[in-house]
Amino acid sequence: MRSAKRPIRSSRDALPNVSALISRFNIAFSLMSVIPLLTCFYLITVRFFSIEILTGNNGFLFITVLVIALLGLFFGQQLIRDMFHQLVQTNAKLSKLNEAQAGFVNNVAHEFRAPLAIFKGALDNLADGLHGPLTDDQKEPVGMCQREVNRLTRLVRDLLELARIEAGKLQLTQEAVVLQDVLHSVGQMFRGLMKERGLTLMMELRPEPAVVIGDGDRLKQVFVNLVGNAVKYTDVGGVRVRLTSEGEMFQVEVADTGRGIAPEDLERVFNKFERVGAQTEEGSGLGLPIARDVVELHSGRIWADSQLGAGSRFFVKIPAHRGAAVPAEAHAAR
Repeated sequence: MRSAKRPIRSSRDALPNVSALISRFNIAFSLMSVIPLLTCFYLITVRFFSIEILTGNNGFLFITVLVIALLGLFFGQQLIRDMFHQLVQTNAKLSKLNEAQAGFVNNVAHEFRAPLAIFKGALDNLADGLHGPLTDDQKEPVGMCQREVNRLTRLVRDLLELARIEAGKLQLTQEAVVLQDVLHSVGQMFRGLMKERGLTLMMELRPEPAVVIGDGDRLKQVFVNLVGNAVKYTDVGGVRVRLTSEGEMFQVEVADTGRGIAPEDLERVFNKFERVGAQTEEGSGLGLPIARDVVELHSGRIWADSQLGAGSRFFVKIPAHRGAAVPAEAHAAR
């Protein structure tokens, strides 16, 4: 049964309680400070107790060393406490700055959405001949403007999506989702395009239903992005989608025979606005960061493995839900 949508905040965005951290630090350091004092007490009272230790030069040296040790602990604690305070304050400032940047991006994206919708509607009307037929010389610039407006519209949509995720306002449903159904649906979306480009699509899916708990539409968005990228950067060969089970996790592998990614760029592909390798393909650089955030909100993990000229493989692991009932419509569309 589909449950009500609720906002979920990524664990990466959760800020610790500063007062609690400082209190725990003080307690921990105080306990650490007791250790050398207990050691000195043990040596004096149990192992090497002698009144001569506290008399004459030996007593003076012992008391001096003990005072120096206590002063060292005291000033060391003050120094580390000041450093700790600075780190906490710096982290708080960076968090506020990040929230301000996210808010700015969200506001700008909202402001762009309305005029872009007007531009798109006007250009579509022109292209459809609503204001009269276009000449051949007019069709090319109108088509170019349509493509650019569509690209900007996708960018604004991705920016708003990313802003919602980072603000912890992304609405996720919690329901039983069969990964085979999601992957089959994604495959159907790309079969026509892949056939036109002479590419093959292989689906290697386990026969038993792979049931997870999450938002089916958001998970589909993840795999649409991965398969879409695989098709975009593959000129010869094809794409393979493989679903397996590993312990209490389901793993989806999307592999292609495309251009590949340099090893030093593998982590950067999940950074916002990063586009590694050839820059000839259009895109916002936000698809993979959004996919990463959605997977992490499902308590999963996403990573890549690739070599230049040898294709790329993207992996997604999501916790299995063994006790979930398979939806009645599962596999009905196959």
